[in-house]
Amino acid sequence: MSFNTASQAQNSECKDKLVAFEEFAKTNNFDDSTYEPWLDLKKKCAKFDESIYLIGENILKQKIYKANASEAKNGIINELASLYDEHDKNFPNNNKGNKLNKALLLYENKVGSEVEIYSFLDKAFKTDYVQFKSPNALNIYSELLVNQYNSGDKGISSEDALQKLDLIAEKTQIESKAIEQAISGLVLKAKTVTLIAEEQRTVDNANISLEQLSLVSENLTGRINAIANCEVLSSFYEKNFDKNKDNALWLERAADRLVDKKCKSDLYVKISERFHSVSPSSKSAYNMAVVSRSAKNNTKAAEYFAQAADLQVDVTKKAEYFYTLATTYGYANKAKAREAALKALELKPSMGKAHTYIAQLYANSSNDCGENGFESKAVFWLAAESAKKAGVVEPKYKKSADDLAESFMKKAPSKKEIADAKRKSGQSIALKCWINETVSIPKI
Repeated sequence: MSFNTASQAQNSECKDKLVAFEEFAKTNNFDDSTYEPWLDLKKKCAKFDESIYLIGENILKQKIYKANASEAKNGIINELASLYDEHDKNFPNNNKGNKLNKALLLYENKVGSEVEIYSFLDKAFKTDYVQFKSPNALNIYSELLVNQYNSGDKGISSEDALQKLDLIAEKTQIESKAIEQAISGLVLKAKTVTLIAEEQRTVDNANISLEQLSLVSENLTGRINAIANCEVLSSFYEKNFDKNKDNALWLERAADRLVDKKCKSDLYVKISERFHSVSPSSKSAYNMAVVSRSAKNNTKAAEYFAQAADLQVDVTKKAEYFYTLATTYGYANKAKAREAALKALELKPSMGKAHTYIAQLYANSSNDCGENGFESKAVFWLAAESAKKAGVVEPKYKKSADDLAESFMKKAPSKKEIADAKRKSGQSIALKCWINETVSIPKI
């Protein structure tokens, strides 16, 4: 019998064995009775079909679960770890992330040393990058990396640690954006119709993953901050700027890190400008607004805050950006400031501070509006009205809002001044200038 004929015969035999075993395993729910037959199948047909390894993984995971804290558990864990290695050896293009699976198996079951597990994760991140997307894995990898660095005897420099943490951060960004993109259509659809159960589950699961990735990002920030001060971070990003100047994700991360460390330097300005040039977004515009405001260029800052607000899709953030735009215009451009504050209130009617700010804009205009002293003081009635609204829409600020309104009322015309002006409660006063509003004389 030729080699090819023998091989074909073996494949035929393995196929029959696999089909029979799969039926047997399903019937018995992959319980302990399936272990020995599976082991025999793997021994005789190791290279026939990778489903043998996937079935084995299922069987061994059940054995681990049932073993609980028994002495046999570690042996089964090591057997599953070896199975992952065999799977990769016999089917090197399997794309199952077995190096990562092995590392997580050992970590979660407290088997093997931290150095060993870190080594597996480090290798998996390089060779199985696409499959390395689990928030848990990303978090563990960064944690163990910092532990290895802090030990001081593993040959990991601060530059190495920062470089790897930055790459983990980029992977976290990539996975977050991929999830957001994947559900964007459903999120948009949900604004007009009710999603079916399966669609809603997809969105809910995606949001859970996004929350987990957000936690990974927070942990990464804490770990980076723990090993790098402003000087070290600035040196790292300056050194890597040229090769990443067209990488929007890198530029975004660098800007965020420098802000978080309060490294408001020329480098931060350079990175923020490049980020806005490469990938204009609400975030990049906001960064440029902060840069401009720090340079005391409020005109430019207002332009960028307006862009940030217009480009923002999150309603809460959009409202906050419009409020920040209002305070940037400030007393120098009260009409524009009120316009921005009102836009913030359209988006978030419960934003009490926007009403308070409008009240302060009015109060600051008492000397500029009104054709006489009485009308100028009447501006404070309008200011008091706006201040009171803050306490209505946001009850936790009711006392401070009422106190502010009362302070404005003390500056408004008194009962005697109303009488001297031959006016009475209920009458309207048109306030011209930028205010262009009508206020009624209250009953005093």
